[in-house]
Amino acid sequence: MNRGDGGLQSTAQHLFHGLAPSYDSVLEYVTLYQDRYWKKFLLEEADLKRGFKILDLACGTGVLQDYIAEGDCEVVGLDVTERMIRIGKEKRRRGEANSLVVGDAESIPFGDKSFDVVLSCYLPKYCRTDRMADEIQRVLKPGGRLLLYDFTRPRGFLAPFHAFYVYGVLKLLGVIAGRTSRELEFTFKKLPEIIRESTWDQTLPEVMLSRGFRRVGKRVLSGGVVTAFWGTKSPTSP
Repeated sequence: MNRGDGGLQSTAQHLFHGLAPSYDSVLEYVTLYQDRYWKKFLLEEADLKRGFKILDLACGTGVLQDYIAEGDCEVVGLDVTERMIRIGKEKRRRGEANSLVVGDAESIPFGDKSFDVVLSCYLPKYCRTDRMADEIQRVLKPGGRLLLYDFTRPRGFLAPFHAFYVYGVLKLLGVIAGRTSRELEFTFKKLPEIIRESTWDQTLPEVMLSRGFRRVGKRVLSGGVVTAFWGTKSPTSP
């Protein structure tokens, strides 16, 4: 997750700080167990090769890393929420724990041309897409790939059902969660507002193309609940 600017920065940090201890299980429940399929789709599309160095932006507690075959690639996770990173380190062995870093996706603390692939789940709605794309383009090697997905506003023929879930069920879960956790109540009630206000999926393709990405692709998943994008940094990009 990214710190973004102004109120969104504070909201995002508050949202994920409270969610961190139960993030792994809540992620399954909130997505109706679809997240595992979205992650598998992302990794299939990425076609990772042995020896790749991968950056997992907005890594949370490292859930995506659990899907990547052990030993095949070097994976570095970056997340702005220190509590997420701390819990992620507790889940892992010593060597793996060192690959989880606190940092900002709009100011990635790694050198130019450091990674073969950048992956991300649920990041763009918290970012300025131009700043995020600039930083991802910078840390990718020429010919490297970006693949990500995030929630999008309800559209298409399934929009009424999607909208009912996002704007109705999630807020209801917030009311229920509020009986035991004020932090979870905030998370479930605020997330629908962030999804509704974000236009990241409309701006990202043009931004990627303007930053030298080629073969930009898109796939709507689960009837539009999330949208995935991917692209390849031009081999001639600086």
